[in-house]
Amino acid sequence: MKSDKEKIFENHIAAYLTEKHRYTQLSAADCTDTDFHFIAAHLLDFIKDTQLSKYGKLQENYGTDTDREILEALKTELERKPLWVIMRNSLPVRGIAFDLYYPKPRSSNSQTSFDNYNKNKFSLKQQYHFSSDTSQSIDLVLFLNGLPIITIELKHEDEGQNVYDAVEQYNTRPQENQIFTLPFLHIAADTSEVKIATNPFSEHNFIPFNQGLTNKEENQGEYPIEFLYKDVLSKDWVLEYISFFLLYIPPNQKITDDGILLVEPERTIFPRYHQLRSNHKLAQSISSHFEAENTLGLKYLINHSAGSGKTLTISWLTDRLDSLYSESNQKIFDMVIVLTDRKSLDKNIKDELANFVHLNNKIGLAKDSDKLKNFIRQRKSIVVSTIQKFSYIQEIIQEDEGLKQLRIAFIIDEAHRSQDGKMASNVKAIFTNPEQPDNEELPTDEDEIIYEAKKVNITNQVLIAFTATPIQTTVDYFGQPLDEYTEDEAIKEGYILDVANNIISYQTLYHLKSKTIIPDDEMYPAGVVHKALREVAFRDPELIQYKSEVILKYFEDKVKDTLNGRGKAMVVTSSRAAGLLYFEALKEKIAKRNLPYKVLFAFSDFTDEKGNEIKEETLNELTTTHAGKKIEDVFDENDDYRIIVVANKFQTGFNQPKLVSMFLDKPVRGVNAVQTLSRLNRKTYGKDTTMVVDFTNSVQSIFDAFRRYRSGSRFEPQEPNPQALEDRYNEFLSFNIFDENEIIHYTELIKQATTDHAKDADLMTLSNDYRNKFRELIPEKEAQKDIVNFLNRFVSDFYFTTLFFQLTIKIIRFALFAEVIADKLYKKGSASSLKDHLKNLLVEKSTVRYRGVIISTTVNEPPPPPRGGTVRGRTDPPRASIPDVMVDLRNVFQITDGEALLINQVIESILNDRNVLDLIFNNSKNKWFLDNYKQNLKQRVIDFYLSKNWDQRLIEGPYISPGGIIDYIVNAAYRLILYKGD
Repeated sequence: MKSDKEKIFENHIAAYLTEKHRYTQLSAADCTDTDFHFIAAHLLDFIKDTQLSKYGKLQENYGTDTDREILEALKTELERKPLWVIMRNSLPVRGIAFDLYYPKPRSSNSQTSFDNYNKNKFSLKQQYHFSSDTSQSIDLVLFLNGLPIITIELKHEDEGQNVYDAVEQYNTRPQENQIFTLPFLHIAADTSEVKIATNPFSEHNFIPFNQGLTNKEENQGEYPIEFLYKDVLSKDWVLEYISFFLLYIPPNQKITDDGILLVEPERTIFPRYHQLRSNHKLAQSISSHFEAENTLGLKYLINHSAGSGKTLTISWLTDRLDSLYSESNQKIFDMVIVLTDRKSLDKNIKDELANFVHLNNKIGLAKDSDKLKNFIRQRKSIVVSTIQKFSYIQEIIQEDEGLKQLRIAFIIDEAHRSQDGKMASNVKAIFTNPEQPDNEELPTDEDEIIYEAKKVNITNQVLIAFTATPIQTTVDYFGQPLDEYTEDEAIKEGYILDVANNIISYQTLYHLKSKTIIPDDEMYPAGVVHKALREVAFRDPELIQYKSEVILKYFEDKVKDTLNGRGKAMVVTSSRAAGLLYFEALKEKIAKRNLPYKVLFAFSDFTDEKGNEIKEETLNELTTTHAGKKIEDVFDENDDYRIIVVANKFQTGFNQPKLVSMFLDKPVRGVNAVQTLSRLNRKTYGKDTTMVVDFTNSVQSIFDAFRRYRSGSRFEPQEPNPQALEDRYNEFLSFNIFDENEIIHYTELIKQATTDHAKDADLMTLSNDYRNKFRELIPEKEAQKDIVNFLNRFVSDFYFTTLFFQLTIKIIRFALFAEVIADKLYKKGSASSLKDHLKNLLVEKSTVRYRGVIISTTVNEPPPPPRGGTVRGRTDPPRASIPDVMVDLRNVFQITDGEALLINQVIESILNDRNVLDLIFNNSKNKWFLDNYKQNLKQRVIDFYLSKNWDQRLIEGPYISPGGIIDYIVNAAYRLILYKGD
């Protein structure tokens, strides 16, 4: 017996729409127009009911032909525009504009508008027979005022069919029938999954439209796709689609460098479900709070992955907030300010906002500070600027009493951490003259945005941060994400590709030798030195020549023929100097071999070591050959250019679907790894896989980063413990270097020295005295560095803690002392001095070693929980002995007996050093010390190998790579010492 479950499913949805949403059921007698599918009586009744005077005016001239004039005018207009566009903008009939629907008013200024809104007539027809030539029918068609707006094909999984069968059914429908072109939305659904399209004639046009990876009913007795008929097809949501969400993208033409005309047809964009959901959530939360409290001061975090359509979501949100009213008819925002981290405002957000044509006169694109200031002072409704201007904007607002009263929404696009960010303000501001100008350096990372926001009163502001990679600091300040769309969802729904499932790995090994002795009386951050040393090796011409050969070999074998010969590759380099060498090497090799493609180099202009100005425009012939086009447009439009070399530029905010391969010659970790590799994940027709080649042995770090962010935010909001600063302060006093009176005396002089030249001289004298005292009490340079690092870390933690707590004057005073005195106690190395030292370094030995294709087995597993607070109980170290260590080491590394003997000797030499044992015993609970002291032990191991003339080992991967033999020796020594201590 044939199952009737699909009919039960259809009837259930139809009953919900009629009973809950008050749709009217249509009969076959109502649906007689098989050409345009109008329910003419409904349309004409609506017009007469809401615009009788206009109808009467038309009737004066056309009498009994009035109805026909309206219908014919609509059919004529449909030859030029989509039906929904006509509905949004009104229908011109003989010089009279008729509204074909009324949206829900955003304010209650007009009772007539509310009355007309309530006269909208929603109706539906089950089993709509769309042609007299066939018995085929559509399961459900929805009408608004007699005009077809949505079609729905349903399948029941228990009948052996699903959403893909519904899609296939659409694909085979007759394209000439206007029931498949007039409605703005076509829905294919089964009992658990939904897909939608604005053009139903291709399977590729149907996109997932679900609550998440799975759908779940809210109420008992409903299907898992309850959200579809409960929310998505509700009257107010449908009216919003027409009045607000639907976007018309007109045909676009552009001419390539080769003179080829490319034409993109017109199309309609309908939002994805998470875009609708986040927009509604934000608007509802803000308006409800404002209605209840008559104030703002709100912070929101939206965690939307790459591939989520984030820029479009921001554009819709900008439009919504610009016209958001409270229930008491008060406009909530005077201004909406959109901040993006992208270098150019000519792409992305600007392009998307341009599609919101009704906003064109409201938007101010602030490409410089003067325009930005003018727009704000003019109270421009919508201002778009860069995230680096956040502090500057706040200054403009706070210095003007009128502007301070404005209610402003800030939408921050991808406020991720930068590589070189520095706090825009520091603790000195607490004690120094408030009339002095603030530090002009603008914030460039997430901590700084948060710090700047914390400084000002945001009672009249709302901060909305969008990010694909939330970190703990972000969640601490903004709270848990109000809405999430994860990378896992984007991959499984087919919007982006998984770029981190396997990586071809190489290891770059090198040994640096200095022509002169490098002084050790200057202190640099460890990460800066490590990066600088690595860049010396990574811009070695011989290494780059070799890697360029590898790149071209892979490109010829794996990339050249992808996307019908249009697939492209990106080479990510460690610096602009290295990028230039890559560009020159690749360009020369391509020319010599007469290969049929070219290379570009994207970078910010710089001056090389010889003093030559290197300009992107000149090097890539952008003006002379490419008519002044931007480099990203040349790369996109001209498929002769298949390889682009980058140095920092385009590692974020660069969407190029034709990128199928990336060559990494720059270590990337954490957020930076996710953002860099995500340049590859954009889909295009024919692109179903990507290739990543890593020259830096960073594969596991990349896998770990994607694992951390793939399933959304794993962080819980935390507040720092102010007691930890008190404890650290007391710990510093216990060092017996400076006492509390000396700290007070020094900070008082700092205050006075800002306005009194004599006091400034006294401060410099006292600084010199303190430095001499410090060096006398702490003679060892490594110990001096440890103390200075302690002070710097205190200052960093102080900044973060001030976001949440009002701290005592004692702690504020010590933070000021620590920040100023740290540079005096141990000379802080300058960028220029480090550069001078690096000039004396030579790459003595180097090689590039193939490690193979490494497949991730953990990227899609849940990440480990984030670490908790700053205070933890001690974990007993694992029990160990030297023989145990040697057995473990042989299991991990293939070592000879001679190597094993040396390893045994170096471990024993550490265990027999009483000074080392005492230091580790006495600081066994001080994790900061233990982590930092490992570097001392590591250097000791290296020195041991040098003394045995085994320096060849120090350029070999198994020894010096992260997690290699030297790291293993150091960690084993720690375990053995702590075990011995117990």
